[in-house]
Amino acid sequence: MKSCSLYNESVPGAVKKVYISANRYIFEYPCESHYICTDYQITLSRGKYMFELYGASGGSLNNKTSSYRFENNSCIDDSIVRRYNGNTNCERTPNNGGAGGYISGTIILHSDTVTFLTIGGKGIFGYNIKEKSTDRCFKEYRIRGGYGGGGSSANYFDSSNSLYTRSGSGGGQTAVKFLKNDLWHRVLVSGGGGGIDDANGQYGSSDDGSGGAGGNLVAQSWFQDGNLKHEYFANSTNGFTFGTGEACRFGSKKNPNSVPDGHKYDNAGAGSGWFGGFSSQNGRGGAGGGSSWALSRDAIIPEGDIEATDEFYDNAESHPYGFTKTSGYLFTDVEHAAGIWNGHGRIIITYISSLKCPSFIYSLPLNINILIFIILLDQNSS
Repeated sequence: MKSCSLYNESVPGAVKKVYISANRYIFEYPCESHYICTDYQITLSRGKYMFELYGASGGSLNNKTSSYRFENNSCIDDSIVRRYNGNTNCERTPNNGGAGGYISGTIILHSDTVTFLTIGGKGIFGYNIKEKSTDRCFKEYRIRGGYGGGGSSANYFDSSNSLYTRSGSGGGQTAVKFLKNDLWHRVLVSGGGGGIDDANGQYGSSDDGSGGAGGNLVAQSWFQDGNLKHEYFANSTNGFTFGTGEACRFGSKKNPNSVPDGHKYDNAGAGSGWFGGFSSQNGRGGAGGGSSWALSRDAIIPEGDIEATDEFYDNAESHPYGFTKTSGYLFTDVEHAAGIWNGHGRIIITYISSLKCPSFIYSLPLNINILIFIILLDQNSS
């Protein structure tokens, strides 16, 4: 790594948190605020690298999220969590925020490459004012989603029942971008988890509004009254929007793919990812996780202009994806797992080896390579 800095060093409380162990660089979340932060900007020299990304978790009671939970309320095996150095356990309690995803891949960089790293901020479970179901609970006093596109949840304070007080916002994506720091130059993304509705309910039953796990190429939706929903989820070509999870909604929907009817209660915020997840917009349901993605030989790249909006489906901006499969930035040996990470996101970059020859030689025809070898051999012998 030739250089490393914060992309915006003026962010209050932002400090580089990079830990080096031999050939491994561990990038931790650099900010005090869970939603006001900045990226890292680094320059990687030519060589072979392995990237490992962990998406942030959704807002949850006691800041604890469960390992990926199946529809039958069982969880992925602990061996999968440990295989990818995750930090979650199977929590058999109601209203767990969605854990963040994991993705890894190997890439050969043939030239020095300017790289931007987004470390997802975790979602928060809380409230800001002692009020509920008002317009401003869904706007200026909403519970902000995690840095990296996590969706905000509704402020909700119930003086008669503390279990209904608070809601969970969505976790932010963790992403690697090459050459330019925008959503359309992401090459590796790990999805963030969805937030929860409140602290009330029974596991797998009434008012269990757990958030969906972030990660996998098809992310998880949310749990509503303990049942996993299947209609609304993020994948490689669709979701709430490109790079951002859905926020709590006060009023009618703007995104035609969102839940039609929103309830003005403790609505959860969705996780971010390649595409962000959806919110249940329901006081008895959580919000979905964001999808993971890698620019690889098998990647599904959306065609044409890709529209990205904010968490309320406003301020749309459209551009085509910044790379093709022949741009020289393909990842290999891609592995991913959903719902294995609790807390802010993380990126680990492992330097594997250098390139011994100039990169242009690798792309030359065989006969020209042989000619170059003969010329070099002749020069050395003389």
